[in-house]
Amino acid sequence: MAEALPFVCVHEKNYLPTLDPIADAWYREAVLLAKPDTLRPWGRIIELYSKAVERDHWKAMHNLAALYRTGWPGGVEKDTQKAIDLYQRMIDLNIPQGFYNMGAIIGNKAGVKNPATDGLTFLDKAARMGNPAALTELGKLYIYMGKNKPLGLKLTQCAADQGYGQANYELGAYYEILMRNFPIALKYYQVALSQGHRMAAFQMMNVFDIDTPPHMAMWYHPDEKLKKSYTTLRTQLIADPDLRFPTLMKDHPLPPHPTQGYDADRPNWKPDL
Repeated sequence: MAEALPFVCVHEKNYLPTLDPIADAWYREAVLLAKPDTLRPWGRIIELYSKAVERDHWKAMHNLAALYRTGWPGGVEKDTQKAIDLYQRMIDLNIPQGFYNMGAIIGNKAGVKNPATDGLTFLDKAARMGNPAALTELGKLYIYMGKNKPLGLKLTQCAADQGYGQANYELGAYYEILMRNFPIALKYYQVALSQGHRMAAFQMMNVFDIDTPPHMAMWYHPDEKLKKSYTTLRTQLIADPDLRFPTLMKDHPLPPHPTQGYDADRPNWKPDL
């Protein structure tokens, strides 16, 4: 976990090519057909993704590889090598997500034989190109295993600044578990929920539930109205994982913590509501 080079936060969008519009139309059609709770025509979905791949549509490569990596009963036969080939094609196109995907599949020992390098090298490459998933994964490693919390927080915050829900969720967990700063933790959980993170929705719902033990609710007072609001949002996300709630923080401002206020480290601080 040694830091080879100083970390500089960059955003992934600066490394992404312009998508071919025809390929993008095929990709979007495939995404719609693959939505949950629909009768998925897998043959057509794979055909559309494959046509988009031929025009170097990296998002289609990513989605198609995910189907091959896991398989889908009654529709897609698992084929790890096809997934790896698609990840390699993304790498050849210098797509940050491709480096992350290859690092993850090597780390999981999922069919990569004698890789040229280990998974962490690919993750580091993806992170230095601003890939939010790689930044978040490496951030966790530095915080909890690499004994370099400042670097881990920089990595995770860089991902969070790109609107990545998992990064905000991990920051919430950090402030809840390690720092015991519950209002800051809840703020990050709420932001993660606004970005479509279902576990954050579950967390927010439980915090204000009268049946949640105080220590699991971070010692917030129960609030039936807030519990119902977050339960509704979680239900909506389960039905449609692509939903986002950009005005959530304004629509449902968080109450102050009973003992820590809005920030345990700054007792007199109040947010702009």
